[in-house]
Amino acid sequence: MSDIRKRISTKGTTYQVRYLSKAAKSGYAYASFPTLKEARYFVHNLGSLRHAPSETILQVSQGVDRWIDICEKIGRDGRETVEPETLKEYRRRAKVMKEYDWQKSLHELEQTDIVHFRNWLLENKTRDLARRTLSSFHSVLIEMKRQGVTGDDPAAGITIRSGRYEDEESEVEIPSDQEMRDILGAADDLAKKNKQYEKCWARYRPMIYLAAFSGMRPSEYRGLPWSHVFEDRVLVRQRADASGIIGPVKSKAGRRTIYLPARVTELLFGWKERCVKTPDDLVFPTSEAKPLSLRNFRRRAWVPLMKEAGLLQTEKIDGKRVESTKYRPYSLRHYYASKLIEKGKDLKFIQQTMGHAQIEMTLNIYGHLIKDREEAHLKTVADIAAELLPV
Repeated sequence: MSDIRKRISTKGTTYQVRYLSKAAKSGYAYASFPTLKEARYFVHNLGSLRHAPSETILQVSQGVDRWIDICEKIGRDGRETVEPETLKEYRRRAKVMKEYDWQKSLHELEQTDIVHFRNWLLENKTRDLARRTLSSFHSVLIEMKRQGVTGDDPAAGITIRSGRYEDEESEVEIPSDQEMRDILGAADDLAKKNKQYEKCWARYRPMIYLAAFSGMRPSEYRGLPWSHVFEDRVLVRQRADASGIIGPVKSKAGRRTIYLPARVTELLFGWKERCVKTPDDLVFPTSEAKPLSLRNFRRRAWVPLMKEAGLLQTEKIDGKRVESTKYRPYSLRHYYASKLIEKGKDLKFIQQTMGHAQIEMTLNIYGHLIKDREEAHLKTVADIAAELLPV
């Protein structure tokens, strides 16, 4: 049972809600609101609120700021706090959320308000940014519901789907077998080019081989400790983010065991004899015993590797011809996945090996490669039919 009482003081008029609460000694708790409408809304949603709000209902911008604060300092729903690079991206999306002219407080939002927000995003931002921002705003509402600020999630079921040609445009670039041989050969050649290169490539060469034969993400092999490297396998348990901060992999699916050929582990343990000892026991640290910067890896290792392998290309950007690499470090991961598909491994195995949390992610990234096997599937069906059916 609850009731609303009007309170008038020198500071103005407020509306006080008295409601049942097992946590209070008297059996009742109280919440005050500046308007009767907010008080009635609170009474109406008492069944869905986990805690009574202790302050005035939040504006949308305030809820977004609180979400960012929770991501940075506490972690959402019992999770760990987000990494600096992820937080930077969340702040970018939060800025977009606060650009919109919200006409209501956070608790007053309805589905139509979220639809209008979605339309505004699509009209004023790129489709990719619009989709990511709407997804994060959904997270804001879910978190505010957990915090007792609002009673429901009006963004549920409202999404932005991929564009008509987006799947085709997002197909990953994968080196051919010959290009992969050229990349590995280039790593071998750079490791013996001269004394300076030999020193640098004593580290980069086993790193390139590991990436090519494991499908690990750059963040994962940059954060790899020696304690997770064995004679025939490597354990993936942690990563180094773009800022060089060591932490656990992003999801439970990222924790996996990957088996390696003897050639790769030989290179790794050969490098171990020269590797700098670090507090984090890193396999590929800098000379200052820190995690290798992804930016420095690209500049000092990846670009020279692509040049040596003959995989530089020229493209026109803002009217100027600029030389760039044909592939990115992630392409080694994609190549490994493509070979698993080529060898006929099932989707579940590929998902687990690549560390994808959802099989939909595997399909979104590599689905076009699986489609390329349709002719082989048709031939298999024809062969089975030829064996079982009379001519």
